[in-house]
This record gives sequence, C-alpha cells and structure tokens, in this order.
Amino acid sequence: MLDLDSGRPRRVQDGHPSTAGGPVIADGRVLRDPDGAEVRLHVDQLEVSPDGRWLYYQPASGGMSRIATRWLDDPSVTADEMARRVEWWCDTPSTGGTAIDATGTIYLSDLERRRVLVLAPDRSVRTLVADPRLAWVDAMWLDADARLWMPAAQLHLTAGLNGGHQAVDYPVQIYRMPVDTGPPARDHT
Repeated sequence: MLDLDSGRPRRVQDGHPSTAGGPVIADGRVLRDPDGAEVRLHVDQLEVSPDGRWLYYQPASGGMSRIATRWLDDPSVTADEMARRVEWWCDTPSTGGTAIDATGTIYLSDLERRRVLVLAPDRSVRTLVADPRLAWVDAMWLDADARLWMPAAQLHLTAGLNGGHQAVDYPVQIYRMPVDTGPPARDHT
C-alpha cells in the first residue's frame, strides 16, 4: 500500500495464502524458468470495485480473493485481523490479466484455454471469447466506448517462462471487442 498523502509505503497481507502463487499453466503445460524450475507468480491481478469498497486480487496461478478496502486503508488493523477479513471469491484458472467494468463484472484471461472469461458480481462465470490467437492475454483495458482491449502478449513463449527458449511469434497482436458495459467512472477520471 502507498499512502498518497504521506508518500509512505506499507506492506499488507504479506505471506497470506491468498497472495502466494502456485504453478502457472498456459496452453496445457506448467511454465518453467530457464533453469527448469516451475514458474510461480504471486499476486499479479488487482481490481477495485466501482464503488471502491472491494479489492479483488489473485496470483497468476488463479484463485481470486477479495477484501474490503476499509481494512487495507486502516494502518491500525493488525496482520491477523486483516487475514481474517480475506474472502475467497472464485476458483479461477491461470490468468494473465483482468479488467473490471462499471457493474463490477471482472474480465479475466484464461491462459490454459486461450479465452477470456466474464466473472459476474454474483460469482457466475461464462466464456466471453475463445480463440487460438488469444495467447496469454495480459493487461486488458476497457475504453470509454465499452470495448475490451486484449493484448495477446505471448508471455508464456518468452525465454524466461518457457524453459529458456524464445518462441514468441512476432508481431504481438492487440485485439478488441465490444462488451456490454464500459469502465467504472473512477477508472477514467
């Protein structure tokens, strides 16, 4: 956490199980670093609800949790108390990127199956789009015209995540498609 008024950082949820990543799976295989070790990416995706009340987060290996932002905002809350406030939200796959719309719907990439999923506020999940070109969609963005931008970054084919072998098919592509709702107002102010 960074206190914007003071400029002082503060670590929260350090070591909490919801922040620790397991093996990342893309295209049906566990990713490995150049030395052959399993790649584990800890908390990587972060989304704040449109009303600012909830932080949704997950490691790249999946498993989304949430916590009320009021617990994160209060420096007097102990680590144990904060840990008790974490809520399991949804069993998600290995994910490269997320975006949240004005209704609180979260879009998340599925690295295992080259698709983008829609996680509704009621926790229901559906497939928005599946396409072989959606190779490690990362850093998704909703624009003011309710279009979802999906960079197919192919990170799992970089040497660092592919056992030391570079296999990215350049140029890297960015796709976009219309969705029902645009971004939260606080996201584009």
